[in-house]
Amino acid sequence: MSWLEENIGEGYQQVIVGVVLFIIGATMGWLEAADGAMTAADVYVPSLLMLSGGMVTLLGISFGTGHEDDRTNDLMDAINDLTNRMNAMLGEEE
Repeated sequence: MSWLEENIGEGYQQVIVGVVLFIIGATMGWLEAADGAMTAADVYVPSLLMLSGGMVTLLGISFGTGHEDDRTNDLMDAINDLTNRMNAMLGEEE
């Protein structure tokens, strides 16, 4: 697994788990669709597994990569900037 760790980063185990979850959900959906009569209840569990697998995969790719292109900290930077601005405004009013 060192090739995966070198290319993906420390989150390679999350990527593997996410892809496996996605494949399980897709297989379940395919098996449900094989009879030709799917209802909304038949779609729920496979789509939930596929969505959660995709999210776990994206989180595994996004966090812990150590690459300069890792831009998942933008939200935290914006929150910290807003907090600093609010603290500066509150400090001036007191």
